[in-house]
Amino acid sequence: MSPPLSRLSLFVSLSVSSRALTQRFGVPYAIPNYATLGSASWPSDSAWSSLNATCGGRLQALRPWAAVCYHDDPLYDPNACQTVLSNYKSDIAREAVASALLWPNWESCGYDDGCALNYSNPQPVSGETCYQGTTPPISIAISSAQDASNTIKWATANNVKLTIKNTGHDYFGRSSGPSSLQVLTHGLNSITYNAEFVPQGSSATPVPALILGAGAQLSSIYEFAGQQNVSAVLGACPTVGAAGGYFQGGGHGILTPTYGLAAERVLEVEIVTADGVIRTANLAQNSDLFWALRGGGPGSWGIVTSVTLATLPQIAISASLLVIAPKDPQNLQTLGVNFIALVGKYQNTFVNSGVTTSLVFSESEYILYVWWPADKASVSLLYPFFEELLGLSNDYTVASNKTEESMFPSVTTAEQENIGPFYDSTNSYGGSIHVASRFVSQSMLESSQSIQNVAEAIWEGYQIVSAPSKFAPAGIITPQTAVFLFGDMPASSKDQVNTTGANPGFFDAAWHVIFSAPWTTGISKSTYHSLTTAINNSVGPLDSLGLTSSYQNEGSTWEPNWQQAFFGSKYNDLLAIKQKYDPTNFFTTYKGVGSAPNWAAYTCYQSEQQV
Repeated sequence: MSPPLSRLSLFVSLSVSSRALTQRFGVPYAIPNYATLGSASWPSDSAWSSLNATCGGRLQALRPWAAVCYHDDPLYDPNACQTVLSNYKSDIAREAVASALLWPNWESCGYDDGCALNYSNPQPVSGETCYQGTTPPISIAISSAQDASNTIKWATANNVKLTIKNTGHDYFGRSSGPSSLQVLTHGLNSITYNAEFVPQGSSATPVPALILGAGAQLSSIYEFAGQQNVSAVLGACPTVGAAGGYFQGGGHGILTPTYGLAAERVLEVEIVTADGVIRTANLAQNSDLFWALRGGGPGSWGIVTSVTLATLPQIAISASLLVIAPKDPQNLQTLGVNFIALVGKYQNTFVNSGVTTSLVFSESEYILYVWWPADKASVSLLYPFFEELLGLSNDYTVASNKTEESMFPSVTTAEQENIGPFYDSTNSYGGSIHVASRFVSQSMLESSQSIQNVAEAIWEGYQIVSAPSKFAPAGIITPQTAVFLFGDMPASSKDQVNTTGANPGFFDAAWHVIFSAPWTTGISKSTYHSLTTAINNSVGPLDSLGLTSSYQNEGSTWEPNWQQAFFGSKYNDLLAIKQKYDPTNFFTTYKGVGSAPNWAAYTCYQSEQQV
């Protein structure tokens, strides 16, 4: 159940420079005054000792993971360094280390103020300083909701900002922060199955569900679900934590076109709010908070300790795995635009039929993977697209094609054998990255002219983001980037747009288009500036078509109109709910509900953007 929309608070005006209606958003209702490390406001040693005693001696001082590889650092240790070097590109290894994130630019406080190693050839570092960057100075690994409650009560009493980390799989850098106390939820990794779950305080009909600790990761959840012969709406990257930022941002995956967002499948959440109270949120109690938690943004509401997710029966997955190459290297723009437009011509049909598409597009190769529940559509749905593609054999080569009904007997098998490895292969874990993204609405893929306009805008954005990397300057990981067109949008639940706090842009969308580019150490300040600026500007051509909505979990930290882009018309309602449960605005994240990007707590973001 969604809270009543506060229409009186939604003042709408038409911008002369924009084709879209824009909402006037509420300003932060309170500005938290966090203590800073090294200042008189920072808690005393005795205060920290008190917290440590309360939580069973689990406080840990943090230094960047790679500090042991910096010769001039007091922590330098050749043996420990070898472990770091061997695992530097491993997402599994990084997520198990409190001070490591998947992409080390989020460990840095702006350009060259971190402690990274070279992604292309990780080696010990001499003559350079390992900076603390955004790594929190202290961490506590919680093992229960009571631990979370004790930590929150101590932190609010001492004005210490909390940074919540499960895996560090976050393109927005919200899993770290200077002068903060890290709350590590990674150990809360329990997974149980209840065939007849009823939310607390509810008289609802029992349904099968998975109860997930906040640290449970997709690889383990898929494995467990397979053992129970059930399926669940989950993401693709195996090391994502399902019960953290994933569902709080909305959460999409291959079952989303048929069964909705992960946030829509959540039945109950256990959360500890800013007053230290352990709350159960569902449709029967704390229903407004439950609405906000499901899609209203990670880290703004408290510390989530567990989530209950409705399951589905075991589902066989059909798939079509295509690799296509343009034939004429002198005509890459026309061929590229035309191929995007060809997929766009069928995209509404695909997503409205429960079919997920994933197009990884570069100038020289188009990887198009398609998955769908075998019981919802036949492979014949793809035949018109196949026939049109084969009719363009003078322009394109189908380098690889594996298409099969019920290719995988279960979602678990599909994830383990194909989907997870595929998405992992597109990530440069241990390299730095920025992303920028836009939803492409179904209405923009209804006429041939609008489809062509979208295809040209995506090509133009791709050229913008690729330009700084093309001649492989120092620090660039690859001279050829790719743009991602994800077609796993919640078409089946578009009429349920207001039942969760998720961005309305999700429910109108046919595609989520992501521009990105990776880099590593050795990048010059000018190249860094050119690259990050290009990533930010890559969505400009889509903006010019009025496509300005974005998925916050895969969006840009530079997003100027972030309330509209990430939250849309729901922002003011989310803000009101946040004020109710967090009246001092203690839980804040960068460009999350109730925040302002110019606060002192976010100086590292400001440093990054002022290079």
